Amino acid sequence: MHRFIASVAASIVLANCAPARAEIRAVLVAVSEYTAPIPSLEGPPNDAAALRTVLEAQGAKDIVTLRDGEATRANIRGALEAIAKRSKPGDWVIFYYAGHGAQAKARDAAEADGMDEFLALGGFQVSKPDPNQFILDNDLRGWLINFFPTSVNVLQIADACHSGTLNRAITAPSRFKGRNALGNPMALTLPVGPPDPAAIAPTAESAPNLVYIGAAQDDQFALEGPLPLGDSPSRGLLTYALEGALQERRANGHLTADADDDGKLSLAELASSLETRTRELSSTRQWASASVPARNERSVVFQPLKAPPAVDRPVEVKAADDQAADILAGRGPWASIPRGAPDLTWSAREGWITDSRGDRVAENLTSAEALTGVINKRRAVSELAGSANEQVLKVDIGPRKRGQLYKNGEAVDLAVTHKGGAAWLTAFNLAGDGTVQMLFPLEGDGEGLLGVGQARVVMARTRASPPFGVDNVVAITTPSDPRLLRQSLRRMDGKREALAAAAAVRDQLDLSQGQAALALGELYTGP
Repeated sequence: MHRFIASVAASIVLANCAPARAEIRAVLVAVSEYTAPIPSLEGPPNDAAALRTVLEAQGAKDIVTLRDGEATRANIRGALEAIAKRSKPGDWVIFYYAGHGAQAKARDAAEADGMDEFLALGGFQVSKPDPNQFILDNDLRGWLINFFPTSVNVLQIADACHSGTLNRAITAPSRFKGRNALGNPMALTLPVGPPDPAAIAPTAESAPNLVYIGAAQDDQFALEGPLPLGDSPSRGLLTYALEGALQERRANGHLTADADDDGKLSLAELASSLETRTRELSSTRQWASASVPARNERSVVFQPLKAPPAVDRPVEVKAADDQAADILAGRGPWASIPRGAPDLTWSAREGWITDSRGDRVAENLTSAEALTGVINKRRAVSELAGSANEQVLKVDIGPRKRGQLYKNGEAVDLAVTHKGGAAWLTAFNLAGDGTVQMLFPLEGDGEGLLGVGQARVVMARTRASPPFGVDNVVAITTPSDPRLLRQSLRRMDGKREALAAAAAVRDQLDLSQGQAALALGELYTGP
């Protein structure tokens, strides 16, 4: 089955040979007001407005926006058909949807998972579904294929749920909520929609002008919440991550998401960056998925946006007990807040720290020095996430699915997969308190030189053990022997030096002039 909001899912396309006068056009759909029991959302209007600003900065003038009651099946279909008639060869058209995504029991027995994925529009009622208030994934795909010739490129962006549930239990209230419309999708059967030949997709393989980047994986919710701070407006993680990918820069002025450092952000680079960014923002509850046809991998979709002013603010920490309050009253890289939505909540008496997503990021930490380590580790991971290139390098953590909790004593497998030319692999772990732990190469591993093509390195099996929390595995491949990087990391081994480790990695990326690759992996442990 062509996954829904994977088919509704995000995409960005620009043909390699687009004519000089090609235009950007867009249909933006934002649905936030829903009928109970479907919860209303706060973020879609903010997301659509932000994306419109991005598109206008790229020179787009033909932008149609449909909100809430305007966003019916008929109006969305009509807007897509009309913009297709205005489009010329080489243009690229963006279809963007922010709102609830959902599943229902499939009418077609051929659906492999027995589910139909659909967009739940504002007037959708669970008790009596109206065909004009939802759009099946297959119908949307048919419109995009039939309305747009392959000479016109289509970018789909859906900041909405695919399906499924979260992988870990939340240990504290989270500021994020899922954009999923239905709690029990198998209890709902959708009525047959109106006859629509344009909604029937050709039986051929995927259209070469369609690319998507999905907001989340099949078994995840797409999330929204206040970003970047606890009192910020609500935003969808995918759209917020897209903005960041177009703004955050290296010292040389190139975007951090520009993996090959050639001054251009290709579609493949953007897709890879969004996966890592959404994963880091959500503590692995959500990460983007992508499918980029070969013809579009090196297509340049967006030019860089003006970088936002630097925000140098301390991390906000709320005390969960008097012992933490006493320590937070002192000086450090934090601001103590008595209420509201903090970045971190700390119980110095019990030793645990939770973040704004509800995860316990560290345990057994009772000192100001330990808290500083946690804060510096968060900054280090955030700095590295924008430079990840997971199309080339991937960190795999098993045997559980990514994002699931490993309990004390459970076996953990670590592996790194690399695609490309010969390269040297270096890997280390950042523990929850910011401690650097060298992983590869260790004594007996040799030089860590990988051959041409795809190479997989399995590191030593370990077991989950205290201190529990969130670990981040960092892997980097380089075209030459990274002797200085490895020496630096070995000097930091066993010390709370997360920021210094991140700086050493960034220096190595700059030294490699776009020939290095970086990947991150997350590991969650608990008692």
